[in-house]
Amino acid sequence: MIGLRLQQSTSQRMTQMMQQAMGLLQMDHADLAGYLIAQAAENPCLQVTLPVPAPPPRSVPRPWRLALLGSGEEVDRLAAQADGLYAHVQRQIGLLFRSAEDTHIATIFAEALEPSGWLGSPVDEIAQQAACSPRKAEEILERLHQMEPAGLFARSLAECLRLQLLDQDALSPAMARLLQALPLLAQGDTAALMAHCEVDAETLAALVTRLRQLDPKPGIRFDAAPELRRPPDLIAERDTQGKWQVTLNAETTAKITVDPLSGADYRAARAEARWIDRTLSRRNALVLRVAAHVLSAQRDFLDHGATHLRPLSCADVAEDLGLHETTIGRVRSGLLVQTPSKTVPLRAFFARGGTKQGDGSQVPAAALSAMIAALIQGENKTAPLTDSEISQQLAGRGLAVSRRTVANRRRDAGHPAAAKRRARQHPDDTVTMPGRAESNHE
Repeated sequence: MIGLRLQQSTSQRMTQMMQQAMGLLQMDHADLAGYLIAQAAENPCLQVTLPVPAPPPRSVPRPWRLALLGSGEEVDRLAAQADGLYAHVQRQIGLLFRSAEDTHIATIFAEALEPSGWLGSPVDEIAQQAACSPRKAEEILERLHQMEPAGLFARSLAECLRLQLLDQDALSPAMARLLQALPLLAQGDTAALMAHCEVDAETLAALVTRLRQLDPKPGIRFDAAPELRRPPDLIAERDTQGKWQVTLNAETTAKITVDPLSGADYRAARAEARWIDRTLSRRNALVLRVAAHVLSAQRDFLDHGATHLRPLSCADVAEDLGLHETTIGRVRSGLLVQTPSKTVPLRAFFARGGTKQGDGSQVPAAALSAMIAALIQGENKTAPLTDSEISQQLAGRGLAVSRRTVANRRRDAGHPAAAKRRARQHPDDTVTMPGRAESNHE
């Protein structure tokens, strides 16, 4: 009976450890940080270090400043050339401020905005440049903090995160105390953090997870989809030889160390800490292995965009790497990949084949939608393409796509029918286009 009980206990322990190991594969870096903080709070042998973004360096004048500091037709011309964050800021200044004085001061603030979205100059220095009092400058800055995305014009990491939490109505007293203790968080001093925030280990883990889901540099990923506005887990970029490489994002990757406390009292804690260390290392290695394989298979997607996406499933990757299909599914579930052009979910690199080409190869639905979107974007705006005409153009590329399929993909991508697209260009023209049907029956 003793042996039977020991076997049951070991089996249960192994099952729990396997479940934890599988759970780590599904975690993004924000969830992983919360999990490790909770473990460190209960284990004196486990130390967790969480990287904290450094403040932006003082920068040299940027070309986009001309669009803000010019006047008359020059402003209109240069502003039209601006894109992303700075064009957005310029438009929002016009909406937030009415008086010429306030607009001028806000413009000086915008001049000091860093690409990260942080403010790169002290407020008193900006006040001096704008020839206003520091108090007036603070009032203007408070209104600039109302801009979207939340966190712009922050002067520190704590303020950037605080603005986002306020926007989400998530600034609880415990979270406010955590923001005051960011150095302790970076050091992974869980005991001091729990005491300072007046919370238990489970609540601290939830607070850390929520905090790590915020974007410390809201300006950098300004053009990303709203749901992607958190730091990426992986970075994909070319090396010096032009080959694609993928790495863990150093700004979001938690690091752990095992403190080998002596004595029998710490034997179990040491063993668990070492297991977590080994499991985390294996998890990171597996994530990189899967991501590298997927990105290698989708090089054309990285180089040329979604129209070059090729069919790729979890089963395909699992077979190539000798892993189980569910393992691949767990790895791809929540990770974000930063590419030179934008941040995308890792799952965006997976796609099932949907439409056959003339050579027998398959074109995934996502690639087909991108092709249709490209045709619509390049169409003659005065004579937009109907679904039937798009179908014919795709047929010219060797793709047999029905008009109904084109209509479904077009609607899913958010593009209205040809008649409505033409009406946007000519709102006073209600005449139906010759030979073209209206609405969704093109």
